[in-house]
Amino acid sequence: MITAVVTVTPHQRALVRRALGRLAPPGSLTVLGGLIGALVALWPGSLPRDVVTAAVLNGVCVAVMTAVGRALGSARPERLIISWALYALAVAVLVAGSIANTLWQNILRSDVGIAGVGSAYPAALTAAGCAGFVAVAWFGRRAAMAATAALATVVLFAMHATSAAAATDATATAADIDRAATLLTDSWVREGGVHRGAVVIAVPTGSGWVDPQATTAIRARLHDDVEFLSLPYASASSWRVFVSDRGSAATATVALLRHVLDARESLPPGVPRPRVYLYGQSLGALGADRAREWAQASHPGAVAGTVLAGVPADTVDPRGGGSSRIVFANASDPVTRWSTAAVWRPPTRPVQTRIVGARMHSPPWLPVVSFVQTSVDLLGALDGPVGTGHRYGPEQGALP
Repeated sequence: MITAVVTVTPHQRALVRRALGRLAPPGSLTVLGGLIGALVALWPGSLPRDVVTAAVLNGVCVAVMTAVGRALGSARPERLIISWALYALAVAVLVAGSIANTLWQNILRSDVGIAGVGSAYPAALTAAGCAGFVAVAWFGRRAAMAATAALATVVLFAMHATSAAAATDATATAADIDRAATLLTDSWVREGGVHRGAVVIAVPTGSGWVDPQATTAIRARLHDDVEFLSLPYASASSWRVFVSDRGSAATATVALLRHVLDARESLPPGVPRPRVYLYGQSLGALGADRAREWAQASHPGAVAGTVLAGVPADTVDPRGGGSSRIVFANASDPVTRWSTAAVWRPPTRPVQTRIVGARMHSPPWLPVVSFVQTSVDLLGALDGPVGTGHRYGPEQGALP
């Protein structure tokens, strides 16, 4: 009989223990972090969301919060069975949350009359959450921290690059704006627009767009006795200009309004003067309201009324004293609710706000969580029909 003796070295024992440790379930703080990330991602939003966006959000939130939990500590329950039970509970909550999120999505889709989502939706959410957790929970702590740091670096770099690009080529100079305002006003006078019943200074978005829904409705309201003047101030999308130089909209609008009022006042005595209105949507609303404030201070009563639609949160005077002002906000518009202050307090709107658009179910507000959801809703704010998100309709023609 031959007996074989196998000698296990201390180094080999350490390797075995390390391998078994990696197979053990993650620590309780790691699991709790991943669970919090899932709850943040699966909290109801205010707009329908495609499966890719929802899945990516879930995976990223779970991965980031799992990394945070792992960084805070790796304490494990004393008994292995308790640790696995905690892990199973987290998976159950993830599955239930994914199903609840899907039901909420179908409620929102029913509100706006679009097709609902099927079983693939919660399956994708669950899979993304599990993938985000596993990718971080079974790495070493250094790898988890490195992944979190890399994600933060990418986000900060993208924000810096966007701001730099917008600052270099998005907006016109003040001299260019004043020159363009002079030419536009001279053309308006020369073509007889100054003798119309009204003139509307329609402040465009950053890309120079003015909502045709608004111009058509205003024209009908004034029986076609109106001229529209619009002065572009940038050549980039509104969000880029909003980040880099939101004051450019106000600069352009004040310049144009000043020239228009001067031209109107230069008319001979007894000649009817056109009523002057201001209109702006999104970033254009900021310019229109700043011009309204300027006119109230320097030419009281010169502006007959101001219409604002889709005003970015916390960007205009909430009281709006002085000349008449109407503010329109779709019930589901995330632009009117998004601001950094929304991290810790519910969003507020100007007192003259009229809630319009489709009546959709809205989720309750939670600090931080609702800010994350509103930020993601911005991605699809223009994807729905008129009356949802950041898309407005003929109600904009309701002049004061």
